[in-house]
Amino acid sequence: MVRPKWTRIIAAAVAAVALVAPTAATHAPAAAAPACTFTSTAVPMSTGFTAAQKSDPFTTAAPANHIAILDGFSHTSPLIRQQNLAETVAVNTTASPATARYAVDDNYAIEGPAIFNALGSQLAPAFSAALRAGQLPKTSELLLGEESIAGERISTTKEKKYFQYPRPFEVAPQLIRRYGDGRPDLYTAVKGSGSYPSGHTTWGYTQAFLIASMLPEVGPQILARGAEYGYHRIVLGVHYPLDVMGGRMLAQATASDLLGDPGFAALFAAARTELRGVLQARVGAPIGSIAACQQPWEPTATALADYRQRASYSFLPTGDTASALTVPAGAENLIRAAHPGLSTAQLRNILARTALPAGYPLDKSGPTGGWQRLDIARAWVAR
Repeated sequence: MVRPKWTRIIAAAVAAVALVAPTAATHAPAAAAPACTFTSTAVPMSTGFTAAQKSDPFTTAAPANHIAILDGFSHTSPLIRQQNLAETVAVNTTASPATARYAVDDNYAIEGPAIFNALGSQLAPAFSAALRAGQLPKTSELLLGEESIAGERISTTKEKKYFQYPRPFEVAPQLIRRYGDGRPDLYTAVKGSGSYPSGHTTWGYTQAFLIASMLPEVGPQILARGAEYGYHRIVLGVHYPLDVMGGRMLAQATASDLLGDPGFAALFAAARTELRGVLQARVGAPIGSIAACQQPWEPTATALADYRQRASYSFLPTGDTASALTVPAGAENLIRAAHPGLSTAQLRNILARTALPAGYPLDKSGPTGGWQRLDIARAWVAR
């Protein structure tokens, strides 16, 4: 008996995903960290940014849109789009109950502090306690919420309207399993809006790039958490892998612009000092010592592997595999905190030699190309 086309595609995608896609909702404990005893100290006082700082935080103008960075999507073949849906169905329908609950929680945590659980066994609870106590006003105003300073530059509205690609649960409602927990229906909230690129993913990755730059000692884990945040959109069946890949590309461009903007950079430096000072006081040691002693969110090697896999999912290079990479202008800002003292040229060299191969879907050359190939996690630890 010949199986219907979609049955064959989905079966193949399930097999591929089983080989390459992480599915656990929680992370296996890493090797035991050294036994360390810290004594907390008084948390330094901090106040939020002034009204003037918040009303005019940027030196440079915002880009009109990022369509040119993302328009590799317009050139994807029907076969790639079939695979795009098939992998979505596979990830969505094979998710464990724990993974689905985690993905639902992430759905409602957009713009919030969800990414910070990747800080580790001591830094994450210290952050949560400080946030509840109102001890991180600058960090909150800079990073958390649609009205945050960073939020002014994080948007996918124009891009979604341009590509206007329907979401998986609308294209194939009979194949997508819907998840929820009694909160307002997450599918109704996004019905009819464009799928490409993923807005949640753009938020998650942008936050991850900025938080990692504040706390580079746990950078790989934070970056992997950003990738997981995007993966959860596929689990829910509200986005495809290409949407998530596009969200990562858009987040890279956005975070690069933010970190390169002198006005924002000044506020970022103040928030970074606040965050590090509060966490160090609450735990009672320098960030580097805490990171060495705590249990990480996941081991660095696992974080690097997860990040890499979620940069291309089950796709294979089908485009020009010989295309030389031109590192996008400003991309070096994404890894500057991981390599203090290196020149811009040296940072760009790291990005080039840790990049993904050419030819994956969404990859393109030219002045607006290169964003798909960047592997910020591997560049973070490269020497």
